[in-house]
Amino acid sequence: MDTELDLSSLKTLSSLITDRLAEQIEQGLLKPGERLVQVELARRFNVSRVAIRDALMELRRRGLSVNIPNKGDIVRPVSCKTVQELFEVRRITESYAVQTACAQMDARGIAKLRKLIKEQEANIRKGDIAKFIQKDWEFHRAIFEYCPNDQLKEVIEFLWSRTRQARSVAQSDVEWGQQWATASVARHKELLAAFESKNCSLAAEITSRIIETASKELQEELRRAGWDTEGCTDSDPVP
Repeated sequence: MDTELDLSSLKTLSSLITDRLAEQIEQGLLKPGERLVQVELARRFNVSRVAIRDALMELRRRGLSVNIPNKGDIVRPVSCKTVQELFEVRRITESYAVQTACAQMDARGIAKLRKLIKEQEANIRKGDIAKFIQKDWEFHRAIFEYCPNDQLKEVIEFLWSRTRQARSVAQSDVEWGQQWATASVARHKELLAAFESKNCSLAAEITSRIIETASKELQEELRRAGWDTEGCTDSDPVP
């Protein structure tokens, strides 16, 4: 597990550690429920416990870990209830953000979306689902860049960080990861077409439907994989 820090960055040491831990959680290298022991982390990163303490406080603020009395910090557990709640808030916020971004997007933005879709298709051909997840966020972030509401964009980025953690748990199933990635590209192309035609209300509707479908797919995979099934439904898998 990579623990090397970029000390040339203008960020504080604790922020660098938080970013690295967040990255490892979102990639599934640190599993839900795994303990985050200050002494072990200080040794791993070769830093003081003070820096680790501050990093863990920030990690909790980002919603990626929780502090359990008499046990300490652990990676936040994943459940279907959590996924339902995250995606419901995402559906509301992102539908609005996409509609406002659509009205502002120019030819350069459209070209960037086309390029990212091609890169996603290349990731699928290579079987690199971890890279695909990264490009998935880049695709949506390229859209949100055109949303004029900076506070809304901060909320969306927070929700996506939590979503990536849940998705990393499910992506351990290679077959599911490939199917999800292929379906995602098709949805991205549909969304791109709405942007190209400047049909902003349609773009918002597509976004709402994409997020609702993605929520059901992820819950089904978590249930099938045997993770904490609090809130999971016994519905058939989403095709």
